[in-house]
Parts: sequence; structure tokens; C-alpha cells
Amino acid sequence: MATRRTGNDRESVLIDATLTCIAREGISAATVRNIADYAGVTNGLIRFYFKSKDGILQAAYRRFLERLFEAAHGTIDSDMTACERLERYLLANLSPPIVTADSLLLWANFLPLTHYDDAMADIRRHWYTRTTLAFRDLIHGALEEHGHAPSDTELHRLSVAVNGLIDGLWIEGSLSTETLDIDELQAIGLDATSRLLDIPASPSPAR
Repeated sequence: MATRRTGNDRESVLIDATLTCIAREGISAATVRNIADYAGVTNGLIRFYFKSKDGILQAAYRRFLERLFEAAHGTIDSDMTACERLERYLLANLSPPIVTADSLLLWANFLPLTHYDDAMADIRRHWYTRTTLAFRDLIHGALEEHGHAPSDTELHRLSVAVNGLIDGLWIEGSLSTETLDIDELQAIGLDATSRLLDIPASPSPAR
């Protein structure tokens, strides 16, 4: 009898195969048959775990956004100062594996589905909210560390602004991996954020 872990491992393989398929061939090529070929399994195994193509696309989108979030959030250490935590989060969001051509391709392929598929839209909203709240908490701590006491409205606006700034630089960096150096991208991000928040940037970014 298959164990729960075996089942989870198989699901993970199928989700990763879906992401690989989409990154290489686009969302239109992510058929059950094609995903099965990438995973080296039968079509029936995909339908057993995910019931439908929609089910595995939703799981793949959720996995993709979760990985982006954890790649940045996992770099934060509770022993850091508030400003160091914000800086580390910014740097991680402007580094591989987040700033890569594959990440941008996956994002661009999934995005249209969120405009007419309610389940995909819910997944996007969930992870956008988590990312914005993460920025809000980090910005709040950094501002307090510099003696500022921002209102809830100000915090909301700043978190949306910084999130939008980093998203824009992420797209620019992922499109220009051969011409825009990661260190330059990070320096731009740190400088622009310090200006938005009106706090000094660190002279030597935490790595």
C-alpha cells in the first residue's frame, strides 16, 4: 500500500513536471498527456492525484508562488535588526532563484488564467496579500528603528509602493539577465526603497 509520503512525493514530481513543461513550451502545451510525458508517468496517474488538468495547473501555480515567497522570506533571521531584515528581504527578491528567465516565463504564462479562472485568481490574491503583508511588517520595523511612527494608511501605501517597485525591478532583471548585473539591480532596489521610506540605505548590504 502506498504511504502518504509516497503519495506526496508523486504529487510533487507531477507538479514539478508541470512547471517544467510550462517554462519550456508555454501554458497551452501543458496538457495532461504532455505533463505525463515530462514526469514519465501515465495520464491516469495525473487524473488520480489531481482529477483534471485544472487541478494540476492550480497546484503548479500555488507551488510556483510559494517557492518565490519562501526564497525571500527564508533569508530573514530573527537575530537581525529590523533594517537588516528588510534589506535581506529586498536583496533576496532581487536575486536568483527569483530573478531568472524561467520565473518570469512562468509568471507570464499563469497570469492570463487569473483573469477568468476564479480558483487561479484566489491563489494569486493569497500570495500577493502575503507578500504585501511581509513588506508591511518589515517596513514598519525599519521605520520604527529610525524613530518613525507610521499610520496604518501610510504603511499600506508604502508596502504597496515597495512591492510594486521590487516587482518592476524583478521583471527588468529577469528580462535583462545578460545586460543588467545582479549587484546593480540590488543597489537600485535598495536606493529606491530608502528614498521611498525616507531612511538611509546601508553602506554595505547584508549578504
